[in-house]
Amino acid sequence: MKKLLVTGASGFLGWNVFKEQSEDWRLIGTWNQHKDGLRPGAENYQLDLLEKDAVWKCLKEINPDALVHLAACSDTNFCEENPEKSRALNVEATATLAEMCADRHVHFLFTSSEQVFDGKKEAYREEDEAAPQNEYGRQKLEAEQLVRAIYPEAGIVRISVMYGMASSARPGFLQKWLDAWQHFFPVKAFYDEYRSFLGGASAARGVFHLLGQQASGTFHIGGDRGLSRYDLAILVKERFKLEHAPVEICSQKDVQMPAFRPPRLVLDNSLIASTGFQPMPLEAELSSLAEEFRLPPPFSEN
Repeated sequence: MKKLLVTGASGFLGWNVFKEQSEDWRLIGTWNQHKDGLRPGAENYQLDLLEKDAVWKCLKEINPDALVHLAACSDTNFCEENPEKSRALNVEATATLAEMCADRHVHFLFTSSEQVFDGKKEAYREEDEAAPQNEYGRQKLEAEQLVRAIYPEAGIVRISVMYGMASSARPGFLQKWLDAWQHFFPVKAFYDEYRSFLGGASAARGVFHLLGQQASGTFHIGGDRGLSRYDLAILVKERFKLEHAPVEICSQKDVQMPAFRPPRLVLDNSLIASTGFQPMPLEAELSSLAEEFRLPPPFSEN
């Protein structure tokens, strides 16, 4: 069986990759500080990606057939306020992994972000010019450029904002919304921030699809359409059958944030669709998640 090394296995997408793992691969996930975010039973390896000797030792010991690089500092506000610290992981560690995988002829798949775009187009294709508007986007674009230069046969996949299930230690925003509603707290959601929200399970399946094709080049994976966070919150309420789930509509301008958030980042899936992969439609994925979450009745207000 082929071996797949997954960095950032304790993160949101890492958890979903292990949940959706293909029978074609034996998965080994790396983590550094957040072992509690791993999916139970996941084969794992503690690794500091900033330590080059440790990274080389890991690759030599595991000898993977492919490596999926998910680990990142993805908090846009943290990156904006801590550019040197976040760049070490987002850019320098990515370049190190690309170099070592190229040397060992290990297929390399790097996950990037829609944040490499400026938010001025209706939807973005892979060939559209990148023009990041925040530090996280600039770091992801720089990492992409380094990967292409170091290892031209590598794959790069830009992934939209994800929703869905993950470890309770590293929950996604959907889990936080549901927890708030269970405790009768309102959820605030922007009406002026549009994204092609993508289910974590669909994102993981897309990763395995690209691995199966030994894909090289750049691909987009996003949800089936663009919608605002407010629109998504209303749809979640509907699909989860939540009658008492207050949503407060608000604007990006109402919340002070260090990092600029582009108003519309919607990814066009045409290229990956041409290879035979389509994410699950939004309504269907939310309905599936509603079955998995199995929410208890809300706490009584009396």
